[in-house]
Amino acid sequence: MIDYDALAGRAHGGRPTIAIVLSAEERARIEAAMRPAKAEQRVVRRAQALLMMADGVPGTDIAQLLGLHVVTVQKWRRRFDCKNPGDKLADAPRSGRPPSLSRMPSQRE
Repeated sequence: MIDYDALAGRAHGGRPTIAIVLSAEERARIEAAMRPAKAEQRVVRRAQALLMMADGVPGTDIAQLLGLHVVTVQKWRRRFDCKNPGDKLADAPRSGRPPSLSRMPSQRE
């Protein structure tokens, strides 16, 4: 886990940082999504960013800590600005043909 306590709520140039409001249950659910060993790294990174946003860490610091571009953090902030931001961690469904695997014909002897 990244230690960002010193960055939360710090004074910085630019627009004031507005923290995303998370309930205790939602925070626990987001932290639980980061724990599984087989969790997708993109979901873990979004969860880390969301928790930092909830703690009032500026977007430039989030981008630097997670190795992201500032525009990506701004996009995620808009994405998480909803009633249940924890539901927005996973990728949205994509358009297009769903993946399919056909069965190999059984080989006859």
